[in-house]
Amino acid sequence: MLRLLGRGRRRVGGSASGVLRCAGVALAADPHVKRLDDCIGLAALAKRPFGSTPPLSSSNSPLSSSSSLHWKETVSPAFRAFLKSHMHLMIPIRFVVPKDDELWPRATWGYPLGKHAAWLRKQRREGGVIPSFVIADLEEMAFAWENNQYRWDHFIFPALRRFFELHGHTDVPAAFHVLKGDVDWPERLWGRRLGQTVSDMRKRHDYEKQVRSNLEELAAMGFCYDSTIADRDWREKVLPALKTFHQVYGHCRVWNSFVVPDEPRWPVAARGKKLGYTVSNMRRKGYFADQVARDELELKELGFAWGHSDWEWKEWLLPTLETFRAVFGHCRVPASFVVPSDAPWPKQAYGRQLGVVASQIRYKANYFDQVVRSTDRLASLGFEWRIPPSKWEQRIKPLLVTFEQLHGSRDVPLDYIVPSEAPWEENGWGIPLGKLLLKKPT
Repeated sequence: MLRLLGRGRRRVGGSASGVLRCAGVALAADPHVKRLDDCIGLAALAKRPFGSTPPLSSSNSPLSSSSSLHWKETVSPAFRAFLKSHMHLMIPIRFVVPKDDELWPRATWGYPLGKHAAWLRKQRREGGVIPSFVIADLEEMAFAWENNQYRWDHFIFPALRRFFELHGHTDVPAAFHVLKGDVDWPERLWGRRLGQTVSDMRKRHDYEKQVRSNLEELAAMGFCYDSTIADRDWREKVLPALKTFHQVYGHCRVWNSFVVPDEPRWPVAARGKKLGYTVSNMRRKGYFADQVARDELELKELGFAWGHSDWEWKEWLLPTLETFRAVFGHCRVPASFVVPSDAPWPKQAYGRQLGVVASQIRYKANYFDQVVRSTDRLASLGFEWRIPPSKWEQRIKPLLVTFEQLHGSRDVPLDYIVPSEAPWEENGWGIPLGKLLLKKPT
């Protein structure tokens, strides 16, 4: 041991340039190095590869009891300057205090702060010796002993709390990030991509340990962690609301404007939800596709109507057009017409804006599949409608192409109806193609 120390002492020396060298490492003129044991410790720290650490306790440790002056004059000021500059103490292992930067105390310039922070974490993790004055100083600074826990305590959990305070829920959109300069948020959270973090927590179970430790508060904020938001909403809101709708109305044909009432018989989580809008998007845009596929049998038992347009056409729209013809002697429905809530009008049509719907049928091709299959009936009522050019290109032209492939021309007989078989596309089955040629847009 004495021989090693002597060898170390012999290897410490000056040079013509005034640079103190220790074990081949240039350390001075550096105000950090004020004594031999500091020199040896810093040399050991500087020469070790990234990810390695010095011995747990020895006279060459930069945190030995004799290094208090070094800690107070160099290390502690470096940590505090980093905290002030970055607003955290998750210091990368490769970080070295920049030189000639007046934002940092001169005594810290060039110091390998990242390696020192890594050494401290390993000491703590493995039960090594860290002087009490160092522990006290680090605790005052809220040092990042473990990065995940530090991120959770200082950024993620506070951001979730603040999001909840501002929005009343914690369903953070995946694209959400805290805008820089947003006065509603603490400065240290500016720029945080909270949406991506929360998404990773759900998909990859990031921060699982921290979530388990804070379950009670997270639950109070309604934080969805163990499933996707879609699955949670389906389980707690949509499916229970559909079941209640069936109990109340005897069917599951939810109309577009239906909102779950704030009444005791309806699920608490679903009250105020625009169930009609949700169901419409399930039919048209595939919302909750995974959940629908999983619970298909349960939806069938409820009589959930996928073809809502078919139901509306048969249950109220066509019967109401027939009643309009019977009452007024024509079928030129004014755009402002609303179905009266008395006989002889169909009860299921009371209060409906028949004029608006009729206008949409005439000019926008709403209920197209139902209208084209009711061509003869509408003609008998005197209801006029047309096929927009875009709809002709999308739906009728492909049928003409198939007809030509089968028959060698596009001379479609007037009474020709598309067969319900291949090679015809299923959405064209039953369409009176011959009569629709009379409505070809010009």
